[in-house]
Amino acid sequence: MQPTRSPQLQWSTKGLLGILRAARATEAPRPVRTANDPPERLSVEELSEVAKNWRSRAGEDEGRADTVAQALESVVEHRRAAASRSRARIVGDRISQFMRI
Repeated sequence: MQPTRSPQLQWSTKGLLGILRAARATEAPRPVRTANDPPERLSVEELSEVAKNWRSRAGEDEGRADTVAQALESVVEHRRAAASRSRARIVGDRISQFMRI
């Protein structure tokens, strides 16, 4: 018995796009965000801007605003350091941890 699909049609650009569209159509739709959902994660640049804004608020309650700004700046530094680590270094660290070296 011969297959009903043509191999040329299946592996052509049109056939591959059809397969991708069919797979995408079966994916579950994204849920709608509600007011109770946590906010989106801020980028490093956005966090730096927020820290700068907290520093400018230091006039009213200098201790609190400075503490918040320092905390935000430490998060920014941590994210930048994590982004700059090479993938090979991360894999090496994981292997070392696994082997308890």
